[in-house]
Amino acid sequence: MHTKTAGAGARQGRNFHSLVEAGAVLYIAECDELDALKVGVTSRASRTSRVRQHARHGWRTTAEIPFDDGRHAFVAEQAILAFLRTCGARETLRQDQLPQGGYTETVAFARLAHLSADQLLAVARVAAGIVEATESPLYIIEVAGSQVIAEATRLVEHIQVLRRAGRRREADELAAEGWLALGEILKTFQALRDSL
Repeated sequence: MHTKTAGAGARQGRNFHSLVEAGAVLYIAECDELDALKVGVTSRASRTSRVRQHARHGWRTTAEIPFDDGRHAFVAEQAILAFLRTCGARETLRQDQLPQGGYTETVAFARLAHLSADQLLAVARVAAGIVEATESPLYIIEVAGSQVIAEATRLVEHIQVLRRAGRRREADELAAEGWLALGEILKTFQALRDSL
């Protein structure tokens, strides 16, 4: 994850939602006239310019965070918005105040809320870092490993319950099936580890 302060050479692109698989940019913009801040996502691959479209309506893009996977940018955007709404910044601009679209991703009365573009960027950086970290192979393997351990523990407990109930044959069959499944899981984890 790299943060780029926007300037004349900032990357441009069309609305991200139409190019979900392409790389994307999460951007922070502000409009002094409307006393509003905006978080948005735009595609890096597109020729049309979402950022320029906002600029024509008085918005200044203050920062951009590029993502190789556009879905990660969208998840980060939604996390930022959820955080803002949970903290009380629920008021958005009206649709007619943002004719270029995206009014639901705004914060109205930003100065009254003492919310700055720099603060919004700090939240965006944290969200982007978490999204990218939790999508990394090591994190996914760790989560999957924890789930496998929990399921194996439940399986062992169930086998013990069957044995105590005198259902030894059923317990042995379940143990054999579990052992085979565990072998396949271990092969999968080994392949994942080798691919890193």
